[in-house]
Order: sequence, then C-alpha cells, then structure tokens
Amino acid sequence: MSVCALIAAAGAGRRMGAGVNKVFLPLRGEPVLRHTLRAFEVCDCVDDVIVIVAPDEVESTRSLVGTWGEISRVRGVVAGGATRQESVLRGLGHLGAACEIVVVHDGARPLIRPCTISRVVEAARTFGAAVVAVPVRDTTKVVRGGEVVTTLDRDTLWAAATPQAFRRGIIEDAHRAGACDGVQATDDSMLVERTGVRIKVIQGEYANIKITTPEDLVVAEALLGARDEKTAHDLAPAATEPSLGPVVGQAPGHAVGPAPPIRVGLGFDVHRLVPGRPLVLGGVVVPFDLGLEGHSDADVILHAIADAILGACGLGDIGHHFPDTDPAFAGISSTVILEKVRDLASEAGFVVNNVDAMLLAERPRIAAHVSAMRATVARILRVPVEQVSIKATTMEGMGFVGRGEGMACYATCSVRRTRE
Repeated sequence: MSVCALIAAAGAGRRMGAGVNKVFLPLRGEPVLRHTLRAFEVCDCVDDVIVIVAPDEVESTRSLVGTWGEISRVRGVVAGGATRQESVLRGLGHLGAACEIVVVHDGARPLIRPCTISRVVEAARTFGAAVVAVPVRDTTKVVRGGEVVTTLDRDTLWAAATPQAFRRGIIEDAHRAGACDGVQATDDSMLVERTGVRIKVIQGEYANIKITTPEDLVVAEALLGARDEKTAHDLAPAATEPSLGPVVGQAPGHAVGPAPPIRVGLGFDVHRLVPGRPLVLGGVVVPFDLGLEGHSDADVILHAIADAILGACGLGDIGHHFPDTDPAFAGISSTVILEKVRDLASEAGFVVNNVDAMLLAERPRIAAHVSAMRATVARILRVPVEQVSIKATTMEGMGFVGRGEGMACYATCSVRRTRE
C-alpha cells in the first residue's frame, strides 16, 4: 500500500505572536518545518509527502523546501483553507492515484519520531484508522461559568496528537461528510469517529509537543538538545573497560554493559500570579505586589529543578510525589520539596552534579536575588554554588508570561550514579 503524508502547516499561529507562520520559526538554527519533514524523510514506510500552507506561502515554501538537500519526498506544496479541517480536505484532493494510506501530521510537531510514524501507519493498515495519543497526566475538570461541574476519570482520558493514519477511503469519506454536515472538528479522527469507524490508539511520547506559544519553542530546543546528546552517546565507541557480563535474567546473547554514569533531566513548571501571596523564587522571598498561586508556596524555580532531578533519575514527576490533592503538602515550602527530591535521588543511587534554571517572567527583575537563590539551591543539593545556574528572561510582551499573568521556569540537571 502506497503511503502519502499530508503535513498541515497553514495555521496563522496567532498565539505565537511572531507575525510569521510558526513552522518557519528557527528551532536549533533550522525552521520548525524542516525538522518535521526530516522525520518523514527517514521513515521508510512513507512514499510521498504533501505540505499544506497558506495560499500566499505556497511559492516561498516550495522554493525553501527545494533548498533542503536531504528532503526529497515532498511531492507537492499546496494551498490550504481558512481552517485546518478545510486545509486537510484540500490536501486530500492532491493525493496520487496509488495512495492507499493517508497520514496527517501537524507541521508544528517537529519532535515526532520516525518509529512512531511507522507504528501508526502499520496500525492503519490493520485496523483502518489509528491515532497517536498519550494518557492524560493531570486531573481534568469540566468547568462552566468559572466553576467546576465535575471531575473526569483520568484513567480513561487520552490526549490525541498527530500523526493520525487512515485508509484513504475512510478519511476521504469522513472529510466529505463533515464538510457536508457543517461539522467543525479539531482533528481528523473526530471526523472519522462520526462515521462509526473504530480508531486504534497508538501510545506516543509526551515529547511530541505542538509548537503553539513562545514557551513551546524553548521546550522543543531543550528536548532536541537532550535527544542529540543521547544520540551522540549511543554512537560513541564502546568503552575499553571489561564487560560486566549479562544482566541476571537476560537471555544469552544480549549482554548489557554498565549504565552511563551521567544522566540528564528536564523540568518545567508554571504558576499564575495572584494578589495576596508572597512571591517565592529559588527559596527566596522577592518583594513584589503579586505572588504565585499553588498548593505549596508555588516556587516555580525549585519545582522545575525538582522535576529535572526526578526525570534524570527516572523517578516520575513532582506531581506524583507531592500531589496537590494531599493536604499534607498544603502551603509547604518548596525547599522541603527539593530536600525530599534530593533524598529520593540518593536512595535511587544518584547525586546531583549541576542544575541550570531559566525563569520566564516579565517582572520583577530578579538579578539582585540570584546569588541568594543559587546559595539556597546549592545548600539543599549539597553541591558547590558554581554548579548552580539561575537566570531569567522576559517574553517581550508575548503570551501569558508577557502579559504578566504568570511565571514559568525550565530547568535541566545532570546527575551522577553512585552505585548500581
């Protein structure tokens, strides 16, 4: 079965606030779209790719893609419509006669892995329709009029993403029916559901984020950097040290060497600014007329650092260990949380090597308080202060941070294994 991928990239990207289609914004020095297309280029199961952009971007996109020497499967760049649904419908009109499986993917999801594309295509061959999704990790509420109506069962909730793959007849019929009935769907699988076709769910990766806001670009930069580091490690020559032999219970012929002594983690946290709360950042009270809202003291910097440490050690996330539904953690100082995370890492056989945190905040300026923050973090983690980095940047008035509605923080850390 011939497989054609439709890359939906005609969005205006208003939430990005960049004045340009977000798929053309730079990500690690290259347009977002190039990263996306590269994943489909190296996926053996995809035969053709059609890129769908805004009508006034067709020629410039065609020229740009033509300069990317490693991209050879793009068979066409076509004009989309006023909505994503209309754009995909137009893309369906450009499929070649041999196409039997259609894969639809957001151009603004540049971290998709080729293996995930292959899995969803194979599922579509077998079941007719398949969607990539991940289990919802947050407690989800139904809200009306600013009040909670009910809480949904998190164990049954999945967040749908792309790619989504379908047998050609299924997706074409679904789109035509949706257009005829005036249905406005938020993704292609929603249209297919209406026709009664059962859709196979393929578990994807949380890293397969969609670039929607400026903050997403920062996350994508960090995730791609971590991925590049892992690739470099995996491709490095084997160590000359003696092998430790096979792992107990491992089948013969599958010997595994020692785990790498250094591991890297990524953390993120966000909180809303509200009146009547102290602003605590990096374990330091910063004078300001607003504070961060949260179950604890909502120290966004320490929360991000704690999440990075837990991630590096493979210990889950901060919400798992310190749920906001547990009254025991109400109002707790985040320095206590970080101390507990340090101890969890130690129990798992790791010590922190270094941390680097980036606060996103329009105001106040924190330069005068950074030294105290670094000293606090260094004391808790028991590392030299020079191995702690805390810095801040504004969002130039863009997004919720730029409007002064909240603060966010990204953190990375490396941990060192102390025992097997």
